[in-house]
Amino acid sequence: MDLGSFTGIRIGLSTIKAFCDVKNKPCVAVSSLEALAYTVPQDNCYICSMIDAKHSNFYSGIFEKNNQVISKYSDFSFENLKNLLLVLGSLKKKIFFVGNCGILYKDVIQSSLKNEAYFQDDSYVSSKYIGIAGFDKYKKGEILNSKNLGALYLKRSSAEEKF
Repeated sequence: MDLGSFTGIRIGLSTIKAFCDVKNKPCVAVSSLEALAYTVPQDNCYICSMIDAKHSNFYSGIFEKNNQVISKYSDFSFENLKNLLLVLGSLKKKIFFVGNCGILYKDVIQSSLKNEAYFQDDSYVSSKYIGIAGFDKYKKGEILNSKNLGALYLKRSSAEEKF
């Protein structure tokens, strides 16, 4: 699963569900936030994935990486920086920021956190990291069938917000 347009997500999910149903195969779900976390090569750290959602908001996910294993530390969210910094301030290890928002807010983040903060300005979602994350989830048994596969919307669509 990827953060993007609502229509694009629905089309992609419908396609995967059809393939799974026709071939009677399981699947795994990988978010863009998870795929971004896999771009960090360092170990024994936290990873904060941030994707711009406009108007000083972003989608975020916090992960922990220990012994080359990445696990989700907190639920994915639609955030502003103030709320995210409250959560990040309680972490005890270095934090790597990935995605297109870490660099945007680098000065504010560095002045607000006591942790060592590192910023990857070249991190982007790629099929390589989606594949690695998917394979890791498969090995961990985080397997779905097509009936359990669905979109994870962190923000309501424009139509939902209007009505």
